[in-house]
Amino acid sequence: MNLLRRKTSWGLTVPLLMLLFVLNSSTLFAQFQRTPLTGDAAASGDSEGTPAEPQPAPQTSEAGQAIKKMAVAFQAAFDEGNAKKVAGFWAPEGEYIEASGMRLVGRPAIEKAYEGYFKENKNAKIQISVDSVRQIGNNLAFEEGRTVVTVPEVAPDFSQYTATHVKRDGKWMMVSIKESGLVPADSKAGLKDLEWLIGTWIVEDRGITLTTDYHWLPGNKFMERTFSTQGKGETQPIGKQIIGVDPIRGDIMSWTFNADGSHAVGIWAPVENGWLIESRGVSSNGMITSAHNIISKIDQNGCRWQSVNRTANGIELPDALEVVSKRK
Repeated sequence: MNLLRRKTSWGLTVPLLMLLFVLNSSTLFAQFQRTPLTGDAAASGDSEGTPAEPQPAPQTSEAGQAIKKMAVAFQAAFDEGNAKKVAGFWAPEGEYIEASGMRLVGRPAIEKAYEGYFKENKNAKIQISVDSVRQIGNNLAFEEGRTVVTVPEVAPDFSQYTATHVKRDGKWMMVSIKESGLVPADSKAGLKDLEWLIGTWIVEDRGITLTTDYHWLPGNKFMERTFSTQGKGETQPIGKQIIGVDPIRGDIMSWTFNADGSHAVGIWAPVENGWLIESRGVSSNGMITSAHNIISKIDQNGCRWQSVNRTANGIELPDALEVVSKRK
């Protein structure tokens, strides 16, 4: 967030929402939560198709829990427009290097800057996505994440940040925050990187086939992905996804709508040999869901999928095991 900017100069994107892949939402697809025997790597089960042992849920450090709660409280203070409360999350000597490069040192300076910001930007709201927290010893932690700030009638402002936290008298507080903005990417180059997915992909296991089809929509600005199951002679459509580029921020995004009523949005980021999809959504029974979904290219005719860092209403779930799909 650039505290030097005012309403007319805000620049970036849409709120951080995302998809929870359809395999997570139904017992029908529980068997696909491991590597299918039809794939090149059947390491998740034995030769008879026995699923691997369930993986334990990842443990969150004490610092991680505290810092995520702090993010929720910070958001509430920001949305309230309370500069004093917002500055109170910093240590007395804390520093804030915001996206424009301006450096503020000490709570009074930070509070004064926020007072001016809230005065010029009425009803500003913030969304915070904590991507990681790494605890070092008992009293030091490093956080990475992203924020989206919205002001009525202007484009949202997107930033990423790194934060250093210390624990004093049993309480975690920020000693340093450094923000940076993101430059919009080339939308054509982004979607072109996904062109290898165009076509039909299948996963077969225990008499059920999951079919996923990717194709371009008219104009080649969006890709449509449909998925269905086939078993006992019946085909059952189970969802649809639209993949495109946010023209403001330049990120590849996806919007997913499932037959059971669940829906979600994903933000795609390139990783080695594939993509990481940060996803959040709502299940058919109203639970808030999140996950990091990973699509990895094996070759032109094979890809892997896995879902990790999964939560439902804030409760951590075990990682899904790897699924291998083959081009039809």
